[in-house]
Amino acid sequence: MATPSSSKDKFFERVINPYLSEVTKHPQTIEMREGVLHIRDVQGPKGKGTAEARLEAMEQEVFKCKGMVERGLNANHHMITDFTHDHKVDGRSMKDVIFTLNEQINFLQSQIYDLQNQVFFI
Repeated sequence: MATPSSSKDKFFERVINPYLSEVTKHPQTIEMREGVLHIRDVQGPKGKGTAEARLEAMEQEVFKCKGMVERGLNANHHMITDFTHDHKVDGRSMKDVIFTLNEQINFLQSQIYDLQNQVFFI
């Protein structure tokens, strides 16, 4: 009998994330040559040198990628700050202006509704 956790895992894999099997699958290359489809596993690069040298190179690559991510996040933060700074009306933020306009629209709509449904008594 299957345990509840295994059925939950299968539910997650099939319903919640149907692409999980594709993501976790070993990468393959697909080629069409002379009308025949060729599928083969991608071979990783062969390591050269000692394990320490390869680990050092990998560490440098990780630091380089980490720096790129940090610079990207910093640039994104600056863009958001500039965007929000540039979008002010009379010193007020756009959020406040839109909220005020929305309140005024609701007030005017309620007045229109009242006028339409007003009953005149003679």
